[in-house]
Amino acid sequence: MRKTFIPIMLVLILFCITACGSSGTLSDNVNSDRIYVIYAEGLNEQIHMILGKPADGNYVISCRPAGTKEYTVLDQELIVDNGSSLDCYIPGLAKGQYDIKIELGEGENYACTTIPCIDVIKQERSGYAHFNREEGIGGYNNDGSVKEGAKILYLTNENKNTLTFDINGTTYTGLVEILQAKQYMEDPLIIRVLDKITTNQWKEDLTAVSDPADYANMFSDQYGENLAGLPVTIMIEQVGQLYEYVTTPDGISLSQTSEDSTAVVEDSTDIVCQLNDIQVENASNITIEGIGTEAMFYQFGIQFNNCDSIEVKNLTFDSVPEYGLGLSGSSEYPDHGWYWIHNNTFNKGYNSWDNNPDECILLSTVRNATISYNKFDTVDKAIMIGSSADDHCLNMTLHHNYYRTVGNEIPVSRNSNVHSYNNYYEGCSRCICPLSSSYMFSEANHFSTTSQTYYKAFREDWGVVKSWNDIYASAERITLGVTMVSDRDEVVENACMPDGVTDYSKFDTDPALFYYDTENHCSDVEIMHTAADVPDFVNNYSGAGVFVRTVIPE
Repeated sequence: MRKTFIPIMLVLILFCITACGSSGTLSDNVNSDRIYVIYAEGLNEQIHMILGKPADGNYVISCRPAGTKEYTVLDQELIVDNGSSLDCYIPGLAKGQYDIKIELGEGENYACTTIPCIDVIKQERSGYAHFNREEGIGGYNNDGSVKEGAKILYLTNENKNTLTFDINGTTYTGLVEILQAKQYMEDPLIIRVLDKITTNQWKEDLTAVSDPADYANMFSDQYGENLAGLPVTIMIEQVGQLYEYVTTPDGISLSQTSEDSTAVVEDSTDIVCQLNDIQVENASNITIEGIGTEAMFYQFGIQFNNCDSIEVKNLTFDSVPEYGLGLSGSSEYPDHGWYWIHNNTFNKGYNSWDNNPDECILLSTVRNATISYNKFDTVDKAIMIGSSADDHCLNMTLHHNYYRTVGNEIPVSRNSNVHSYNNYYEGCSRCICPLSSSYMFSEANHFSTTSQTYYKAFREDWGVVKSWNDIYASAERITLGVTMVSDRDEVVENACMPDGVTDYSKFDTDPALFYYDTENHCSDVEIMHTAADVPDFVNNYSGAGVFVRTVIPE
């Protein structure tokens, strides 16, 4: 359910019909007519409320599990002024019933209202990110509660360069510096993003210049203060050089120049790459989550290198020049992983000289990732699993994603085993492209108005797709090389061995390698729809800023 304003009496009725009893009343009310509750609902591991603004003073909001005595006071940052009213978000709640207390003023002006027994449900945790893993991903436990010792920061566009955080006696300042320093900290870190975080972009189309320092003069300040410390890298194909810049609150400056061995030096002035991304190295247990509907990363992304246990959720990535999220591991073996990327929106990228910026998500030599409940909206490229023939990725799950008018790479996969299910492809082309011995199990996906459901060209390194219970509505064609099976357990010949050691050719029916229910012969996931039901479900539940109750069948 999206935001809905409900008359107060209806809200009271809604609160009282819960597991705490079939009827009830508000208790501990003092001057409660001074407190305006417009809407409240328990969602997936959080509560969302809308409150009328008080005539004077500020609300103090507390929460406790129903049946317990002690309330915990909510951080004031989670009470957001949206202009006409107040949004209140309470994340980090395990499944159960919760009581809310709202207080205002002191002494004779004291007012209090309690809301009993708001029902909170669990978040789905299907897929490889949680396969055979008892520990939660990022800063949260598997029941949705905050991990012990986790540190919580609140990020706004106003404080993105001034926010401070102490790690082992050293103070780090600003989002970029804090994330880069996370490798020195063992405790989990949760960064809650409250609004649109921006950085600057080039103010005109770029061409090669005689002095690379001149690029600093082409940097725009139209979007306000830069994201200080953000690395910006561009590659000039003509001269085979990488120019690396660092942004500051005052602009951009050249930090170093190096040779680029991958550049194809021709009679060209093409700038073939720009990276605006925060480089996070050797860190673990990080959650970056949007709070509410306005959280956005604008014109920059994040690259996680050799990191583990990373969660990114409820964020919108907009006008990113290259990658929204990059997840990379060791070149020798994908020891790094356990990534959960869910409930995000990826909008069209922007690059001053490139009409088709690269992938929203890049995974390179990592293991155990779940990409779920995301919306890819009118982007050219969505997901690349393996950036080169030398990459190998183990255990990839893509489910309940909404690909709307995506050009290609949905996904491209190299040397990987991939389970793709309950995804909705609307108006896309070149949907699935398996390369380099990849094996994809495609289950109950819905392809609608796609020009090429499975994309293959004349190459020798194609992978294999096993299609089970997929729907191809209005698709123009399905290219050769895809096996459409009538039995879920049918063996499809392939040569999938991503790590060069383990045989993944039958991974989708092997409980040691996959979440496979041997008794019922099905994928052991919490929510599995028929392909016919996928469009409506994904339309309602996928993307950032969508507040709904995703009820998981018992």
